[in-house]
This record gives sequence, C-alpha cells and structure tokens, in this order.
Amino acid sequence: MIFYDQQLNTMQITCTIILIFPIIYKLIKIIFNSKKPRKVYLVNHASFKPKKCQQITKQKTISMIKPLGPNFTYETTEFLKKMIMTSGYGDMTYAPEAYLSFPPDFSLYNARREAEAVLFTTVDNLLIKSRVKAEEIGILVVNCCIFNPVPSLTSMIINKFKFKGDIKSFNLSGMGCSAGLAAISLAHHLLQVNKNTYAMVVSTEILTQALYSGNDSSKQPINCLFRVGGSAVLLSNRASDKTGSKYQLIHTVRTNTSSSDTSYNCIHLEEDLLGLRGVNLNRDLLIEAKHAIKANITLIGYLILPVSEKIKYCLKYFLQKNSEPYVPNFGRVIDHFVCHAGSKSVIDMFGKIVKLDVEASRMTLHRFGNTSSSSVCYGLAYLEAKGKIKKGDRVWQIAFGAGFKCNSVIWRALKDVGRDQDNPWNEDIDLYPIEEDFKAYPQSYDELK
Repeated sequence: MIFYDQQLNTMQITCTIILIFPIIYKLIKIIFNSKKPRKVYLVNHASFKPKKCQQITKQKTISMIKPLGPNFTYETTEFLKKMIMTSGYGDMTYAPEAYLSFPPDFSLYNARREAEAVLFTTVDNLLIKSRVKAEEIGILVVNCCIFNPVPSLTSMIINKFKFKGDIKSFNLSGMGCSAGLAAISLAHHLLQVNKNTYAMVVSTEILTQALYSGNDSSKQPINCLFRVGGSAVLLSNRASDKTGSKYQLIHTVRTNTSSSDTSYNCIHLEEDLLGLRGVNLNRDLLIEAKHAIKANITLIGYLILPVSEKIKYCLKYFLQKNSEPYVPNFGRVIDHFVCHAGSKSVIDMFGKIVKLDVEASRMTLHRFGNTSSSSVCYGLAYLEAKGKIKKGDRVWQIAFGAGFKCNSVIWRALKDVGRDQDNPWNEDIDLYPIEEDFKAYPQSYDELK
C-alpha cells in the first residue's frame, strides 16, 4: 500500500511537471522577448518633387539675387554669384514659389503654403504607396529647423490626414541638416516601447522666411545654397511587415559636440549689426564638422567593423602615432554610402574621411541641391532608381548639423530594391551620373570674396 502511494505521488509530480513546464517555458520566452530589442523595418519612403515652374538654373538663381535682396551691395552680389557657380549644382534645382513671384513675398501665408505643399504631398504619396491608412499611424515625428509655426507642423499633418487622437507626435526644430536621421533614431526608440506600431518621420526645410537680406558674407550661404525638398519615411515594428518592407534598421548612432563653445557657435541663427536675422556659418564649420564626423564614425566602426580592421587601427594608432591615422576599410561591411548633400566641399570631406563612393550624394547635390535634412533620402532614392541595392546590402546614411551633431543610420536591404513610380529621379535618372569638372568649393567662405 505504501509502495502504491509512493508510485501515485511520483506519477502526480511527473504529470504536474509535464503540465507546468510548457507554462514556465512560455513565461521565460515572454520575459526574454520583452527584453530583446524589437526589429524595426523601413516599409517605404517618399521624397517631394516640386512643380516644374519652380525649377531654376544657375543663371536664373543669379538673376534673382537683386529682386530677393534689394539692399545687397555689389560685393555681396559678386560673392553670391561665385558661390552659385562653384556649388556643384545643376540647372534643375527648385526654389520656393515665394522667391519666384514679383515682387518676392516672404509672408507667413506663403511660408504655410510651401509647408503644406511639401508635407501634404509627401505624406499622401507615402500612405498611398505603403497601403497604410492614416489612422494606423501611431507615432509622427516632423523636423524642420527654422520655420516653426503655431500650431506646429505635426498638427498641420494630423489635421489634414485626420490621424487618430492618441497619436504620439513630436516636432523637432533647430537641429539643422542632421535632424532627419535624429528623427529616425527617435522613432526607433519609441518603437521599442510601443508594439505593433507604425511610425512616420517627415523631414523638410521651409525656405520662404529663411532669406537673409543683409550683407554679412557669413550669413549668405542659406540665400543661394538651400533648395525646396522634403521626405517621409514609414517605419514599423510589426513582424508581419517584414515581407513587404524594403529595409531593416540595423544601427542608429548619434554624436553631439555642443559642449564645445567653438562647435556650438559654428552654425548660429542670429542678427547682424543692423538687426537683420540670418544663419551664420563661421570659418570653423568644416573643422568642427570633421571632429563630429570622426567621433560618429568611431562609434559606427566599433559596431560594424570586423575584428581584423579594429586590430589594424589599434596597431597603427599605438605603433605609428606620428603618421597619418589608419582609415578602416568600411567597404568590407558597407555596400552603399549616402552622406548629407550640403555642398561640394561637404561631400568631398565625407569621401576623404570614410573612403567610400559618394556618387549618390554628389548627384543629389547636382539634381536637387541642398534640401537640408531630407537630402539623405534623395540619395537613397538615387541608389534605388539606379537599381544598385540588392538583397542583403547594407546602406549607411550620415548627416551633420547645427549643435554640432552628427548622426548615422545603417539599413540592411530585405530584397532587391528598384525604383517606385513616384521616385523623384524617374524622369532624369538616365542622365546620371554626370561627370563635370566642378571647381572645388572653397574650404573657407573668405576665399570667395
């Protein structure tokens, strides 16, 4: 009888373990998965292509100088001409409609019109091509450096497309050309704590009220180098979206050198001696840019470079301190590189630092000019239009901006990515790449005087 009871107890314990084990296993799996980073996918993206009537040649840009700045001196006019002719721009970039009217109209009304044209068109195209409804968007991040109306740009989009009432919206400003990738990083972090969610990131720079009407040469670049543009990116952390998405987000890296006074002051919105407002770019800009870029690249290298490249770098650093620093071979782990198309000198600088092909950025500068935070999306669209991105390829986007900030994003292609019907390059892609012997953009704006 005792033996029978022991057998019964043993069977009961065994049955209990068999029944409880799957539950314990499931709980462990849930806990493990809850701590595991959620995978984030780039479902699709769209870039704004302005109306044909907004297209301007370099000569047209030069002819606009006097109407836009009736108080410009002869020296300022000549300075702007030289900047335009050595910028690396082609003859198909786009200006705000407010600049093209006669007389130019820099009113808040026109600035809102420009914002609505860029934001609404781009968001609408993205929703259509992604086959996602507006009410499905759970997170919205919009970035625009200088133009910040009330209500905000995020509110304009939410009102237009009737996004749901509990949407998490963020409006970033003052971050310059790096803000687009900073917004991607923010959305990525938000998607880690909001499951089964779509996040939309919209990047632009509204130029209607950005014009500087004075004669300080350090504030002139914004008058002739920036162009109309914008982009929208749809991200998802839903496992079911992996099949239809273009890319998976692998890394986001952000560096900030604002604690340095020199770095902090090299891009500054301020008034000149006459009280005229403009964005000042001082002569330390490219030097500080290099510092921020190298800091960012160091972190990226730590994440993606093979051990052999890291060893080579360390050996070079410790054994040959007086020689040129070793530049790792990023080509071993990166298939495509897209840097901010800020100017010819900016692109040249990126190319020299990372030793990767900068064709996409150089052609973006030629075709669309400096569209600020959205320029890296035009570069990505160029690679897609050329059919260069194959399944498994890694794409590195990097940009810097006011602060000083430098941000990087690395994507892995989930399939061969071709051109979409609304790709902004569709009409002109066969003309590129264009090989032109552009005069190098001076390292110092003073050289243009």
